[in-house]
Amino acid sequence: MTFTQDLRQSGALVAGDGFQGTETATTVRVRDAETQLTDGPFAETDEVLSGYYLIDVADLEAAVAWAAKIPGASYGSVEVRPVRVFR
Repeated sequence: MTFTQDLRQSGALVAGDGFQGTETATTVRVRDAETQLTDGPFAETDEVLSGYYLIDVADLEAAVAWAAKIPGASYGSVEVRPVRVFR
């Protein structure tokens, strides 16, 4: 919670939430105009996406600096990606 508070106080936090476990996932696919639902995540893996932070910072260097402060980075991994802007 300290990390999230620090991020919020910096003004960089746009949004963020944790996800419930993969057992609560529903995967949606559309094939031949038919919607198919599957209980569970889209792929069975050892690693899971536990949540997200959407931040507004100047560049990749700043984003990586914040990512390195996420507690889970010390035993897992944190993926950093820019948001795609559609125009």
